[in-house]
Amino acid sequence: MKTTAWRDLNHKVSPERREELKREAVAELDRMGFAALRKARKQTQVELAEKLGIDQAGVSAIENRSDLLVGTLAKYVRALGGDVEIRAVFPEASFRLEPLVLGGLPARRVDRKRRKPLRSERG
Repeated sequence: MKTTAWRDLNHKVSPERREELKREAVAELDRMGFAALRKARKQTQVELAEKLGIDQAGVSAIENRSDLLVGTLAKYVRALGGDVEIRAVFPEASFRLEPLVLGGLPARRVDRKRRKPLRSERG
């Protein structure tokens, strides 16, 4: 079977089609869901259940729910080695919400361009 290098194909796709393909890829990643995330991290439901202190059926239930508590989401992602960030985004600034939601410290406002706390809120 003949193979073709990407650089030889790239010029044959219009910029509009490339953008459409990018949007489709992003949408597909958004649809991945928890099971695909877990598999991408190379963990089984049993391994994750052990980290969460629940049984395998509990992990399956989390992965198949359409609505999830933020605390459960955070525990799931942290057990996979990640972290959850929740932000309210406005034109002038964004606000970290997860400490409020997860019972931590007050949210800090963030400069959207620099993605750092505003000067007045740096500690």
